[in-house]
Amino acid sequence: MDVENAFLQGTTTPKRVLRCVTKTMDYYILYKSDTPIQLKGYTNANCAVYRAYRQSTLGFVISLESGANFWSSEKQPAITLSSTKVEYKVAVVAACEAVWLKRIMKDLGIPIKDPILLYCYNMSNTHLARNPVFHAQIKHIEVHYHFIQERVMAGDIDLQHISTKLLTIDIFTKALGVDTLQQFAKNLGLSITNQPLPG
Repeated sequence: MDVENAFLQGTTTPKRVLRCVTKTMDYYILYKSDTPIQLKGYTNANCAVYRAYRQSTLGFVISLESGANFWSSEKQPAITLSSTKVEYKVAVVAACEAVWLKRIMKDLGIPIKDPILLYCYNMSNTHLARNPVFHAQIKHIEVHYHFIQERVMAGDIDLQHISTKLLTIDIFTKALGVDTLQQFAKNLGLSITNQPLPG
């Protein structure tokens, strides 16, 4: 049973969601001015997680060095036959958001010279983005999704593989243990209001 059906059928899932919200009301994101400005992002997809429909959950987070700025976690509206396609699609969406944020920062007079670091778990994505040669295995990936390939070739984005143990985006796409959840929340720049503010 997926979360959507659980809400409709009145199981304990809504109680769990409300419990989570009430326990995290004291959290906030602190943006520090003394950290170097670098854009980085994490992308991941939890493929075919909705058993009733075989749809995937897509997620990404984009951060300026000290805290998260954009994040998204959503159920993909269509079923896909390829986990690489799902992972590639979410990496492209994250890349578009990161490039947009980099342009906004430049317009505000705060240029970011370093390439955007984009971490993803799927090694096929890093190979696809770095290899401009067309392969028969990727003919099903629509042309507009190759935006990330163009940005990698231009040096605007550095797409890197990351271990799933370090993939902060999993906070939005998977159920996690308490220690992992707290570490990923810290990676996103989350702090608790009952703790003294730094500096």
